[in-house]
Formats: sequence, structure tokens, C-alpha cells
Amino acid sequence: MYVTVGCASLFAMEATAVAQAPDEGDIVVTRKLPPSKDRLVRVVYIGDINLKDAAGRTEMEKRVSKAVDYMCAIPSPIPGQEKAMTAPCREEAWASARPQMEGAMARANAHK
Repeated sequence: MYVTVGCASLFAMEATAVAQAPDEGDIVVTRKLPPSKDRLVRVVYIGDINLKDAAGRTEMEKRVSKAVDYMCAIPSPIPGQEKAMTAPCREEAWASARPQMEGAMARANAHK
């Protein structure tokens, strides 16, 4: 009985954290988990980066790239086919992040 209660409260905390709206300093990277309608979500914090300069934009790209790598890392049953196996996942994850990244850069440059 204690295990069930502990799991229920753990799931409730996790659902609450995911359900919260992202901060303006976050990039939310998502991908589907077929065949279900579930999604895998990674939140990348960029609020501490100066996006007005090239170094800051490069750092944002690195952070989002790490999130995409983490989300799409799946072992391939066919040696040498890792890129082909993960390409659809990576495309979807980057497609979810790119507009947010562009928006963050536009907001940063608007506040000169």
C-alpha cells in the first residue's frame, strides 16, 4: 500500500512539472512516442545566455543539440544505421525547437 501511494504522488509531481507553462527563458523540445499519443519533452534553459552575440547563439544551439541527442538516442539493430534510424526523431525534435530559438533571438535583438 505504501508503494502505491508513493508512486501516485511521484506521478502527480511529475505531471505537475510537465504541465506548467515554460518560462520565456526556456526552449521546449518535443517528440512523439509512437504508436501512442504520448510525447517526450525536454526543457532547455537559455535564460542565462546573451543571444545578442554569436557566442550566445552557439551556446543555445549546443544546449538544444544535447537535448535532441538525448531524446533521440536509440540503439540501432543494424550496425552503421544509427543516423538513418534516428533521423525522423531528430527532424521532429529540431522542428519543435527552431521556431522557439528564432523567437528567442528576435526578442533578444528587439531589446537592444
